[in-house]
Amino acid sequence: MFSVRLNNIVVDSKLLENLTFMFAPSRIYSKFAPKLASLVMAGSLSLGTAVSAYAQDAIDVPEIGIAGASSISIAQEQRLGDFYMRQLRAMAPIADDPVLREYLSGIGNRLIMHTDNIRYPFTFFWVNDSALNAFAFLGGYIGIHTGIIMQAETESELASVVSHEIAHVSQRHIARNMERMTQAGPTTMTHVLGSIIVGLVNPAAGMAGLAASVAGAQQRQINYTRQFELEADRIGINALFRAGFDPEGAPSFFGRLAEQYRYTQTPPEMLITHPLPDSRVADTRNRAMQYEPRRVETSLQFELAKARIRVRYADRRAADVLKDLEYEAQHLVDHAKIAGNRYGRALAHLALEEHERAYQLLMPLRQEDPMNLFYLDTETDILMAQQRSEEAVEMLQREYIRRPNNQVITLNLAYAANAARNLDLSRRVLNNFIIYNKKDVLAWDLLHTAYELDGKISEMHEARAEIFALRGDFRGAIEQLHTAISKTEEDATLTRQRMQARIEQFRALEQERVLMN
Repeated sequence: MFSVRLNNIVVDSKLLENLTFMFAPSRIYSKFAPKLASLVMAGSLSLGTAVSAYAQDAIDVPEIGIAGASSISIAQEQRLGDFYMRQLRAMAPIADDPVLREYLSGIGNRLIMHTDNIRYPFTFFWVNDSALNAFAFLGGYIGIHTGIIMQAETESELASVVSHEIAHVSQRHIARNMERMTQAGPTTMTHVLGSIIVGLVNPAAGMAGLAASVAGAQQRQINYTRQFELEADRIGINALFRAGFDPEGAPSFFGRLAEQYRYTQTPPEMLITHPLPDSRVADTRNRAMQYEPRRVETSLQFELAKARIRVRYADRRAADVLKDLEYEAQHLVDHAKIAGNRYGRALAHLALEEHERAYQLLMPLRQEDPMNLFYLDTETDILMAQQRSEEAVEMLQREYIRRPNNQVITLNLAYAANAARNLDLSRRVLNNFIIYNKKDVLAWDLLHTAYELDGKISEMHEARAEIFALRGDFRGAIEQLHTAISKTEEDATLTRQRMQARIEQFRALEQERVLMN
């Protein structure tokens, strides 16, 4: 048996095994919980409450602020978050789609600009899962399931979910939980810790797990997590309005979910981690009404993102999705929805290898909005499917001059350049991109392919090492670098020294990971 010391909290290995529920905000993550036990204190911030009784009149919730620094520092938050994200990359079905990633990051960063107490850059990512869930964890990492956008009817509804998760991070809710647990006393700490973490995902189980001797600590935790949700609602809706979204997006989305799943025996994960009793829905509605009414036009980007997920990431055949889209097209009047529907049909035809029909549907959209990245990305896919990689490279080089280092353009250009065997171009744009995006797995994978195609074995193993490290396999990364060194010319002293220094960095990260276990 081993133990982990977190300030004055000592948690033994058996308890850590019982705490892996913290890493299961969805049915996807529950499969991987045993492997994530080592990162227990960097867990999800999908903070549910242990009770469903929200105060009806709690409209003006005081900001209980940014406590928690005595339990865990900002630097520790970032470090733990980084380790957890590496594990997710290895095991979770992350939708590493540059266009969708750019869209979600745009919404997230727009909200962050209007949220107080932001201490570090945030990372927003999609999880390819139709289950309704969203979660946040230490270090500013926000995960949104693709099922959320399929359920949302407007961009403001999607943004309301993102804003709520940002608020959990900005208010340091995990750190504040840890601080409160420290105050509970060493004799009951492990029991409280276990029940709190289980309760984040399964409130009923969390309550049942507490012995009578810790009833007082239990009640304090219930009250505190209830206030976390109210605080995240208040701060999230305020940021939503300040960022130009419709504040009604929050009560509209949450209210529809609560009504839709009111009588179901198996509610979606989001309603387990974020319970929606009538009082809380009413509270969000009352908060939204405090802001002046705002009419927000239909977002074209939202419609395009939703269509892309519907065709490429839903568990349905492209032919069936196309049939639905063709039927829906007859009843649309909103321009953005018509464009989104047409884009979805183009993607469906592409998936069915009907390339010319896809091209015919896409190009009028592309000509109308030539800077749109959704259209540019799909034109690249069509050209590549038609074995026209040189044309794709030519088109993307023009776009790259306009917007250098844009992730959609850069990664598409590298992909097309690899296919066209223009490997010098691919390596050049990728190496420049990676300077500012060191944790982009897709960029490293494309660079690895470029080196492999060009027969640059040492560089290929170096790129593979970075991919291994980004997925938490530091030992594998070290082995790849040793292989790279063995393939390097004897007189390339600086190159060998650089790789050896990287090995030492990976060893330090591996040692840190082991200490967490």
